[in-house]
Amino acid sequence: MASERPGVSAGNLSLAACIALCGMAPLSGLALSGIAPVMPAISDEFAHYPNSGMLVRLMMSALSAAMVFGALATGLLAERIGQLRLLMVLLALYAVSGAGIFLLDNLYAMVGFRIVQGIANAGAGVLAMALITTRIPADRRDRWLGFFSVTGAVGVMLLMLVVGAVANLGWRYVFLMFLLALPVAVAVLLTLPPPEPGRAEPASPETGGAGAGIPWGLTIFGLICGSIVTTISMYLPYHVADIGHGAPETVAMLMVVGAGMSALTAFSFGWIRARLSALQTFVIGFAVTAAGLVLLVAAREMPLLYAGMAINGAGLGVIMPNLFSAAAAAVPAEQRARMLGFVRAGIYAGPLVAQPLFEWVMLNWGAGASILAIAAISLFALAISVLSRGIFAPAVEAY
Repeated sequence: MASERPGVSAGNLSLAACIALCGMAPLSGLALSGIAPVMPAISDEFAHYPNSGMLVRLMMSALSAAMVFGALATGLLAERIGQLRLLMVLLALYAVSGAGIFLLDNLYAMVGFRIVQGIANAGAGVLAMALITTRIPADRRDRWLGFFSVTGAVGVMLLMLVVGAVANLGWRYVFLMFLLALPVAVAVLLTLPPPEPGRAEPASPETGGAGAGIPWGLTIFGLICGSIVTTISMYLPYHVADIGHGAPETVAMLMVVGAGMSALTAFSFGWIRARLSALQTFVIGFAVTAAGLVLLVAAREMPLLYAGMAINGAGLGVIMPNLFSAAAAAVPAEQRARMLGFVRAGIYAGPLVAQPLFEWVMLNWGAGASILAIAAISLFALAISVLSRGIFAPAVEAY
């Protein structure tokens, strides 16, 4: 792996600090999915509002759109305010804007609070990645990037079980769960040491283009990855229903198998990257993802459907941590927050850009064709990673 640049010290974080950073991972999934079970109850209470159903759904979709802006803004602000200081502000804003809805009786204000939470949610995610990639030494960084992904996936599943229980008390109480960001913030603040002073070093010629301006290449690549990773679950229920296996429990089990394999490969990401380059990991990840999706569409019996989801999940599990690892390695440490902000903005924008295409394919040829379209985009991403490897430099060649 490439040696650390002297501009910002990687430090040597304690195990407690690394765990505290990983504790932030489930917060993003909680913000994105946590209110889904109580959306019908919110719609019923505010049924007197014109277009109340649309406004309640906007509490979900507006948050996703706000996350694009939040990721971009955070990457730029971190260079001026400081990563840890800005992270504390964003975690507090996440908690207040989320839990504050408990007190609101105005649906428009609730949508506004969710937009603010989306900005804070995205920003906190960017800074978590930036801290992991700048404050954890290179020999442990990929391992903790994988652990961060696993913690997010497993943590949000456990939190959703809690959401189901809390929702029985009333829909408002679900929003109080966003206060979990406060103990996470305290844990990070108590365990993360201040950065060691270091001389800021300007970007070298090979990385200056990515860090000094807008990293268009990696941002667009992040958009493509986001369109792959986040859209499969939209079309899986419709496809399995089309082939006669549409029972909710069947769909749920298929998603559990995929998520389980994704978590397993993400957990193993450090081991994988110790043996494969970033480019090789991308090639295998995209190829395995596409193969699993093709099998999923071709299969008609449950064993093969489970196999397709398992193979697909195995590929998906390495794509995101590898993208963050490669993006971080492409710039000096002091520019990583900016780089990761743009890359995560691309990821968040991916489904917003790709869904109209997938919807058109589904309308004309069915949900299975949409899944095949996602597989085709995965192979397209594989080709980009091979033919345009310069956007990862020095990640592909030296990291």
